[in-house]
Amino acid sequence: MTYKRLLQWTLLVAGAAASIALLRSFHVPGAVMLGPMLVAIAFVLSGAGLKLKPSIFLPVQAVLGCMVASVISWDLLRLIADHWMVVLAVNILSIVAATAISVVFTRRGWLPGQSAIWGLSPGAASTMMMLGEQRGGDPQIIALMQHLRIVLVTLTAVAVAGFVSAGGRSAGSAHSPAATVFLSGPVSLNVIATLAGLVAAGVAAAMATKWGQAAFWVPVIVGSGLHVADLSTVEIPFVVGAMALGCGGCYAGLRFNKQVLLNCIHLLPAMFLGIVLLISSCLALMWPIQRSFAGADALTAFLAIMPGGIDAAVAVAHGMQASVPVIVAVQVMRLLVVTILAPQLARVVSRYC
Repeated sequence: MTYKRLLQWTLLVAGAAASIALLRSFHVPGAVMLGPMLVAIAFVLSGAGLKLKPSIFLPVQAVLGCMVASVISWDLLRLIADHWMVVLAVNILSIVAATAISVVFTRRGWLPGQSAIWGLSPGAASTMMMLGEQRGGDPQIIALMQHLRIVLVTLTAVAVAGFVSAGGRSAGSAHSPAATVFLSGPVSLNVIATLAGLVAAGVAAAMATKWGQAAFWVPVIVGSGLHVADLSTVEIPFVVGAMALGCGGCYAGLRFNKQVLLNCIHLLPAMFLGIVLLISSCLALMWPIQRSFAGADALTAFLAIMPGGIDAAVAVAHGMQASVPVIVAVQVMRLLVVTILAPQLARVVSRYC
């Protein structure tokens, strides 16, 4: 590593840390992920040329999986069982809405080829980029749309959180959890051992199977089983959680490509419009969630249905009084539905557009 590259990485880490401190001082929700992401985007646009290999993101995915496992309980499983029809319906509707928007954009010629079909999928970004390229879509356009979606959805979630916080909130709800999913008190050796074991298992599974999402799903499944069976407690120390979300933000930001952005600048209005329409369709789906889950407020409903991933939802929920169990219940179903249904639906639609 050259001195210049070392200096760039040092400045990125320092800038990310400073952005977290600045945003937290203004009580911005999701500061631990949003700040590093914006700083990383600024570095990319400045031509720094910094990149993170996908393998470096595996431990981060494993920690995020442990975050999900930490809130899995019998109460959450009963919550999903009691509301499974609504949870399944809103997720299917969000995918149908994304598909309808992408079909219109493709038929109108606002985006070339079939890129809109794969670029607007509300989740499974890496899968959509791979499948889209195989089906003849432009991988650069698909990647740019997926990354723009993540950024815009995160910013929208932060705005919704700030709006709800400024407007005042009711003093608790039927499903309100603690204000954070992180362990801020003393950390026991058992917590460290369990967390380390789950992260190591997730990374090992991902490397062995060459399926990156295994790093997330192995800790979710194994950690949830340990947690529910009361065999071990899955908890995330604050420092570990903050570092994981910060690295995740940097990774998402550095995925942007300045040259691709310049090449696709004429397509940016259509991309932004498509993503805004996707977010708007998900905003419309907040109502069934609020009606179904007693006491769920606007922030909880949006974070539950937001098309930006469970990691961003948990990051914004951190420090707020959003109902994490409701968010996780809907987002876990989203992961399952998107993984199973979205690629198949996109394949079918792509044949007729």
